[in-house]
Amino acid sequence: MACRFLIGFVLSFLLLSPILKMVKHHEEKPVLVFMQDNSASLKKAFTKTDSAAYRQSVLKLLNDLRDEYIVKEFSYGDNLSDSIHYSYTDQSTDLTSSLEMVMTTLENENLGAVLIAGDGIINKGISPLSLQVPYKGALYTIGLGDTTLQRDATIARVFANKLVYLGDQFSLRTDMAAYACKGKTVNVSVYSHNQRRMVTSQNIEVNSDRFSRSVETVLEANVAGVQHFTVSVSRVEGESNVQNNVQEIYVEVIDSKQKILVLANAPHPDIFALRDALSKNKNFAISVATAERIPSDINSYNLIILHNLPSSKYSVSGLIDQAKKTGISLWFITGNQTSLPAFNQVQTAMQITSRAASANDVQAIINKDFSYFTMGSGFGMSALPPLSAPFGDFSSGSNAQVLATQRIGGVSTQFPLWVMQQNSNGRVGVLAGEGIWRWRLYDYNEHKNHNLVDDYLLKTAQFLSVKHDQKTFRISTGKSVFTESESIQFDGELYNENYELINFPDVNLEVVDSSGKKYPFALNKNGNTYSLNIGNLSAGKYTYTATTSYNNKEQKVSGNLVVISQNLEEMNTTADFGLMNQLASAYHGEFVYANQIASLKDKIAKNKAVTSILRSDTTTESLINWKWLFAILLLLLSLEWFFRKRMGLY
Repeated sequence: MACRFLIGFVLSFLLLSPILKMVKHHEEKPVLVFMQDNSASLKKAFTKTDSAAYRQSVLKLLNDLRDEYIVKEFSYGDNLSDSIHYSYTDQSTDLTSSLEMVMTTLENENLGAVLIAGDGIINKGISPLSLQVPYKGALYTIGLGDTTLQRDATIARVFANKLVYLGDQFSLRTDMAAYACKGKTVNVSVYSHNQRRMVTSQNIEVNSDRFSRSVETVLEANVAGVQHFTVSVSRVEGESNVQNNVQEIYVEVIDSKQKILVLANAPHPDIFALRDALSKNKNFAISVATAERIPSDINSYNLIILHNLPSSKYSVSGLIDQAKKTGISLWFITGNQTSLPAFNQVQTAMQITSRAASANDVQAIINKDFSYFTMGSGFGMSALPPLSAPFGDFSSGSNAQVLATQRIGGVSTQFPLWVMQQNSNGRVGVLAGEGIWRWRLYDYNEHKNHNLVDDYLLKTAQFLSVKHDQKTFRISTGKSVFTESESIQFDGELYNENYELINFPDVNLEVVDSSGKKYPFALNKNGNTYSLNIGNLSAGKYTYTATTSYNNKEQKVSGNLVVISQNLEEMNTTADFGLMNQLASAYHGEFVYANQIASLKDKIAKNKAVTSILRSDTTTESLINWKWLFAILLLLLSLEWFFRKRMGLY
């Protein structure tokens, strides 16, 4: 009876799904992080003997700390590394990012102290003093290097736009500095490698031991391509570090002139209005012609504006077909001389069904849902005089957005007046009315400028003048000037005859440096495109050629790129222990010199912020999962069966 009762009780209890809650306590040692500066500025911090002695003292300190703490080791410079390095080869120092990464990565652990060994020279990222991380532990800094002010003239920074447009002026600003050079005269010069001459030179009198000045040079972007300049400051007698006297700067001059052809059926006031409005954009090169004198170099244009074309006299079908084949955008402006049947046949952005050989005066009502470009905040175009539009029915085509609809008399209609269309082989715009010149006259009469009307005309031309690239094989790098620390990414696209992306053929890439050495690669296939990150290249000029074969036809794309050296670590080699001291004070720690590194063990031991913590882990488990409980039930069942058999009970 007892066995039966226990079996029934346990089974009934388990049907209630009882859960056991357990709390376990364990002590967690503090985590100590040691961060070693591995930047090139530390090369001059030690002699060979001092370097070996310093490494031994670091090794001894970390071994002693491992008895009481969990020690983790890192190096910092260009990036954070998860081990200590003493090669001093990193070409920049970004302490802030490395420190922030350590603190955020270990925030869920008992991070008690961070030890930073370095010279305090920061030349990348923001100052670590501005770091805002909820870190409650201590931070100790170890000063390495020489704080003695040495005689040095340096080009600290050079500022210039990386991209400028052909024909523009651009400014090149040089920040120079001179230390312990009071009473000396230095010369700051800019040399153009493309022009092979000195473009500017200036003598500067140094009147203090900590002297700095900015020198600005205005240059002309006369030639497209990558322009190479050397900015230098003359050497001062007794100067030991001359690596920071020179900086190389590259400026890419791009020819972004958009060529626009205004082609008219006959002379018209709108033609002058269009030319005058579009000429406000210095990157537009405007040409005007009549249909009887069509220029021969049609393929060189980005946009062709057809005013009152096609007409009964000039169909210009050959020009329109050629524009479509080469990806040149078209902007149709219809009027009384436009042949509407021919117009409807050569484009699909707007269809006009004429009811009579007459015209309507229509005003423009801007469509607020238009999204191809943003519109000005001035008064609405509904206040402008009406345009002369064909009398009939209007409808917009597929892939077309309506910029403005028509208001006829006092009635607002859904008839499109101004539309934009994006096609696979170019863009098409239609303004179904003539009389732009009246718009500009009214605008000037009301506001003493043409800004309202010209803004819409310029934005329309800017949208349409993006020439469609018909190449079936493309390779791009995003830009043509890189630094040594930047990785270079190649992206490729291959199109079939139906202009669909494919990537089953292999694409080979060959990069060649200025000495003729070749670096072969094969692009990776991602989705339906190609890509490859070739990593970093050393400073110099390179050419690249990508080749592939599709349908037994070999295709090739070539290009150029420049890699410039970064000598940030040579700009300043004087240690900044003041920053290291401030950093330690901000986080309840202390600053010590390299020969005092052994004292850190006692300092950390006395710091109450660096202590073990007691963690509690709570776990829950269902009793039905306990295997030994099943064994007890099995034992009780066996005993009950045994007693019944032994005692003759049934």
